[in-house]
Amino acid sequence: MADQNHDIETQAATVAETGHDAGVHGYDHWYQDPGVWVALAIITFFLLLIWKKIPAMIGKMLDNKVSEIATQLDNARSLREEASAMLAKYQRNQRDAEKMAADMIAKAEAEVKILTAEANSQIKEITGRRIKLAEQKIAQAEANALKEIRQLVVQVATTAARELIADNMKLKDQNALIKSSIDKLDRQLH
Repeated sequence: MADQNHDIETQAATVAETGHDAGVHGYDHWYQDPGVWVALAIITFFLLLIWKKIPAMIGKMLDNKVSEIATQLDNARSLREEASAMLAKYQRNQRDAEKMAADMIAKAEAEVKILTAEANSQIKEITGRRIKLAEQKIAQAEANALKEIRQLVVQVATTAARELIADNMKLKDQNALIKSSIDKLDRQLH
């Protein structure tokens, strides 16, 4: 405490000699105080800012930047909406294409079934016709064979009858009998 008292007494003596309190700040005049100069510099800085309209310029720059960012956001939104619309369109197109492909496959399968059924019916029809044709040819061949066999039998029987009659009959009786037999045979066959 003694030191504090001594300091106070020293300051009081200095104030009495110089006429101002140099002990509080340690400077003889106000312009020697750096705090004054810092305050003046700050005040001058703010006055220059106001005088040159720097806050308005900064505000305008910030407004321009905000406007630019808002424009970019609007563009981004519109691009996003366009991309969403395109995605939805492509998804619809893909679903439509898949549906169309499934329809085409179903139609192709139906056509294959129809064509297979038609081919089977045509094969059956052609086979039936060929079987009938073969049966007709066989029947005709049988008829021709029977006809030839009958003719051969008639010829053989006629020849055998002639020989038997020739061996057992007189010539005159033979000729009359042969002629009447041939006539009867011809009438029966034709």
